[in-house]
Order: sequence, then C-alpha cells, then structure tokens
Amino acid sequence: MKINVPRLFFALLVGMGALAGVAAAQEAAGILTLQEAIQTSLKQNPSVTEFKERANAAKEQIGVSRGALLPQAKFSGTAFYGNAFSSSRAGGESAVAVPGGTSSNISIPTPENEITTFEVYRFSFNQLFYDFGKTPNQIAGSKANYQKTNEDYANTRQQVVLTARTAYFAYLAARRAIKVAEENVRQNQELLKQAQAFYNVGLKARVDVTFAESNLANAETELIRAKNLANVSRVELMTALGLKTWPYSGVEDILDVTPKRLSLKELMAQALKQRPEIKRSVFQQQEDKANVNVARSNFLPTVSGFAAYGTEGSRHELEEQWWIGAAVNVPIFEGLSKYHTLRQAKAQLRSSEANTASVELTVIREVENGYQDLESAWEVIKSRTKAREAAAENLRLAWGRYRAGVGSIIEVTDAQVRFARADLEQVRALFDYRVVEARLDKAIGKPY
Repeated sequence: MKINVPRLFFALLVGMGALAGVAAAQEAAGILTLQEAIQTSLKQNPSVTEFKERANAAKEQIGVSRGALLPQAKFSGTAFYGNAFSSSRAGGESAVAVPGGTSSNISIPTPENEITTFEVYRFSFNQLFYDFGKTPNQIAGSKANYQKTNEDYANTRQQVVLTARTAYFAYLAARRAIKVAEENVRQNQELLKQAQAFYNVGLKARVDVTFAESNLANAETELIRAKNLANVSRVELMTALGLKTWPYSGVEDILDVTPKRLSLKELMAQALKQRPEIKRSVFQQQEDKANVNVARSNFLPTVSGFAAYGTEGSRHELEEQWWIGAAVNVPIFEGLSKYHTLRQAKAQLRSSEANTASVELTVIREVENGYQDLESAWEVIKSRTKAREAAAENLRLAWGRYRAGVGSIIEVTDAQVRFARADLEQVRALFDYRVVEARLDKAIGKPY
C-alpha cells in the first residue's frame, strides 16, 4: 500500500486546526462565574499591578537602609599631566593639594620642572561602628513603610473586587430585566391576539385591538431599552475585569440570595483586625516612631573606621601607601535644623496616632451601616416578593375576567403594568442586597 505523505501531512494539519477551533469554541462558550470574575479583575486591573510594584519598591528600600551597616569599599584612580609634578622625589618637596581631592608631597612648580604625569590609585574601605541607633531605626522605618505599602496593596485589591462584584451583579440584574421585558411583550402579544379574536366575532370593539397594538409597541420599546442597558452593563463589567473583548457565552446567574445570619459583634471584631486602613495606620505609627528615634540620634556622635591602600607618584616612580584609622563625628550646631527636625517627627507621630483613632471610628461606622443595610435589604426582598405574588394573582384574575368577556382591556393592561413593575422591583431588591453584601465584605476587610 502506497502512502501519499504530503496528503497525509495536510490531513493532519487540517485535523489539528479543527481540534484547535473546537477548543477555542469551547473556551468562548464558557460561562463566567463570580469567582472567575474576581480572579480576572485581580489579574488584569492595572491598579493592582501598580500598588503591587509600589510594595516591591518599598521592600527594596529595606536593603538600601541596611546597606549602611555593611562595609563600604571603592577604588579610585586619578592621572594628571603637566609640569607641576617632579619626576624626582628627592629634595625640595612640599605638600601640595592635588586636583581631585588627593594630596601628595610634590615639588613646587619651577621652570626647570619637566612635563610629566602624576598618578594616584587607591582602594579604600569604610565601616560604621556605632551611630547610637540611627541606622537601625532607619531600617525599622523602611520595614514599617514596606508593611504600610503592603496594606495599600491589600486595600486596592479589595476595592477592585468590590467594583468587579458590583458590575457582575449589575449585569445579572440587566439580564433579568430583559426577561421581564420579554415576558411583558409575550403577554401583550397574547392580549392583542385575544382582542383580535373578540373583535372578529363581534364581542369587542375595534378600540380594544388598537389599544392592545399600542401597548405591544410600548412593550417592544421597553425590551429594546432593556437589551441596550444589558449591553452597557456588559461593557462596564468588561472594564471592571480589565478585558478588551467579551469571550464568554454567558454569566452564571447567582442573583437570588439566601440570607446570612451575621453577628454584628463578630463582624466588628473582624473589621478591627483585618481592615487594611487600620493596619496601615498602625504601621505608619511604627514608621513615625522610628523617624523620631532617627531625629534624636542626629544629636549624637558617630564612630566609624576606615582603611586605604594604593600607589601614588609619577608613572615610573609609584610608591605604595596605606593607612588605617578611626573617626568620631560630633555634631555641634547646624542652625537648629536637627532641633526642628525632631519636633517635626514628633508632630507627625501624634498625627498618626490621632489618624488611627479616626480610622477605627470610620470602620466601626461602615460596618454598622453595612450590617443595618443588609438586614434592611433582606426585608425589602421579602416585601417585593409578596408584592410580585400579589401582582401575579391580580393579573391572573384580570385575564380570567377578560377571557370571560366581563372584564375590560384596560383592567388587563393595568394588571400587566403592575406585574412588570413588581417583577423589576424584585430584581432591583436582589441587586441591592448583593451590592450591600459586597460592601459589607469590603467594610470588614475580607481578604482576596
């Protein structure tokens, strides 16, 4: 049996392409869930990336501050050319400052000096011994700042999730509104059909037909508006998730709710423990305390050691040099700048302490309001459910009277309008509950 290799290869490519198309179609046909929406928003939203990198930058600052405790080593090399440097080191030499901050015993320029070079090569080392806690407190301040920016990152994530959840439920409510509008159109079509049948047999006047046609046109208009609102809500959801295209075939409808029996005391305890704003304020206090200690240490001396090794001289007469030493720097007077810096740091610390108390009060208020709003939202849902049931029963009775020929079309139309309004108000109540629930999660600092 002869195998056509090119044709077989082409068939394999076509088959692989078909499988890839099926996989892409399956992916596009996926249903978006709330958890997937949350994860997508945290991954795609640029604000999350921004604050994450801010935290990374603050983390690196810890290493920068810690570097002052480690040895500092450097190499310097300087070369000069001119007649200011004697080619001989013998006699008549005096200490003259060399450009570039070095100094050496070189001869004072004379007309007899020949043009030559002068070179300095040096390795130097410096080590801080003790600065009365200045550098350790700078490190502590950097650590507190890193923890503070981490809480900013956590707060941003929670805000992004709140926005995504709100947009998700808004889209679900818009989809529910389409179903309400479609049901209203169906009812008006049925009413028009019934009115036309009555008119054909002479039981009703032509006015019933025209009235039903007008109501049907209005219902179809409302359906168009509902679909447009759903499209706008979908765009808002895409924006909240950071998507440029809509790859999903649908959204999981979880708008219906089951009430949660929550304890206000437990919610308050969670909020005071895990709200990023409170933890950020605490870390701000730690940073400000470290800054106060740094400002105090500015009045105290620093002790350090140094060493150097190198060569110096003209190119052909380089001499080795080395030294070790220690230094004590004692600040005496700098125009009261250190005094005012310390007062400034103390004032900032007092401000942070007051801010912590203010943030705690704000959190307590938000949790209490969220708790009460959630309880109220559930009562509204129960009320709207009863109103919808009553409106549905009223519509059923009005239909029965009209079909029996004893009711008016106005009575049926009024019952339809009441039912559609009750249906929409129930959807709105469900949406409000879900949004309040998401806000309460944000108020207690639910981590994501």
